Amino acid sequence: MNSNERSESNAKIPRQPFPNIFTSSANSIAIYTILCILRRMKREVGLEAMLEYLDKYLGAIETYNPRLKQAVTKALGMMSVEKMYREAMK
Repeated sequence: MNSNERSESNAKIPRQPFPNIFTSSANSIAIYTILCILRRMKREVGLEAMLEYLDKYLGAIETYNPRLKQAVTKALGMMSVEKMYREAMK
């Protein structure tokens, strides 16, 4: 495959509007499910209640698994969530 063919084939790949966290079908199912739960919660009980639920749930996870919290905090320190948001909204 020459460089022109490679460029053309790369151009056909759709850009993902989110970080590539869907590395397995299990991840995809879990992430999609929680996002759907949060969307439904926002619709049914409101944004503020959904955010309270999110904070409570994250707090429980962080208490149960502080090493996970530390690892994710470190990873997030290397990311720009503002940039992620801007790219997703394009």
